Amino acid sequence: MKACLIGLNQEETHAVAPVLHFIGVEVVLDPQQDELVDFFVVGSQVEAPKMALPLPTIWLHESQDDLADSGLWSCPIPWRQEQILPIINRLADSSTMPRAQAVNLNVYVRHLESLLIRHALTSSNGVVSQAANLLQIQRTTLIEKMRRYRIDKSEF
Repeated sequence: MKACLIGLNQEETHAVAPVLHFIGVEVVLDPQQDELVDFFVVGSQVEAPKMALPLPTIWLHESQDDLADSGLWSCPIPWRQEQILPIINRLADSSTMPRAQAVNLNVYVRHLESLLIRHALTSSNGVVSQAANLLQIQRTTLIEKMRRYRIDKSEF
């Protein structure tokens, strides 16, 4: 799991980061565009209830309202493992939570396409036009894909 820290001062970061690390949560301070995080931890420099974050959020301040149903948990510091672990477990069990270990569709599709091309070439004994017919694509398209995936017809 990965947590993105937002609006934490230095004291809050030093109090929260070791606990998250201890329970196996990776801390991300400045996520890159393609980096997925599982939840946010929002500190004192941001008013959490007024924020509309797309992921579950742990707010470091005391709250009188029960906001857990809206994906916002109030958990003031200092944190203890027995205090934060039930929240982390609930986040992990959430069916709506995106997974950092989720399938990268582009990589999966390229891998699958490469396997299908290799299978068709094996079935056609390396004859590209027959493999293209099996895959129901144009011969030139198959040649282009073979070049992209570095598939040599002489292997078959």
